[in-house]
Amino acid sequence: MKRQKGFLFSLLFFASTLVQAAEYEEVSYDDLVNQLNKRKTSVQRGSNDPLDDIQLHAGFGLITSANNVNTGGGRDTLKYQNGFQMSLGIDLFSPSWTSELALRNFGQAKSGTETRSLREFDLKFMNRNHLSEGAGYRIGAGIGNRYLKIDDEYNDVSIDDSTPIAVFFGGLDAFVSKNLSLGIETGIRTSMINSTADRSALDLTIRLDTYF
Repeated sequence: MKRQKGFLFSLLFFASTLVQAAEYEEVSYDDLVNQLNKRKTSVQRGSNDPLDDIQLHAGFGLITSANNVNTGGGRDTLKYQNGFQMSLGIDLFSPSWTSELALRNFGQAKSGTETRSLREFDLKFMNRNHLSEGAGYRIGAGIGNRYLKIDDEYNDVSIDDSTPIAVFFGGLDAFVSKNLSLGIETGIRTSMINSTADRSALDLTIRLDTYF
């Protein structure tokens, strides 16, 4: 009986060894390396991070602006000023949507006995897309704050206003390269409050933008 049990155990062990051996396939070193590389490539393709495609934007612009200002006496007048803009933006999880912070400074201008200065801070959101391989457009809106100061002792005018504004704009871009564009942008700025001399503005900006 013991011999029968020993023979049966040996037979079962031999059969299991044969089954295990049949489950393995001999591969060469080169085949093994190729299989590992294929698996690595598959994992890398499946683990792309959408944040990798997000770009930062930095820009500089030259501005010409016509500002509608109430200088008292119930009348509005146009005040023209030139300035510059510095901007910094970032994609909003898509190359087509961007947020941008902009500082606009018009310095100090003098006309007759009048001296005026104007500064502006904007937060804008825009849609950017390509019209063709080398051209694109931008359109958007935002909010901002303008600081207008006008002094004219001769005409008894003294204005020092901080005005929250709504911003609407659109423009065209020509792409010099993948990381550089030259564009033109027009915008409308309108006051969000009534108790200010700074009513509205219409401006034109020549922009140079970089993407990285």
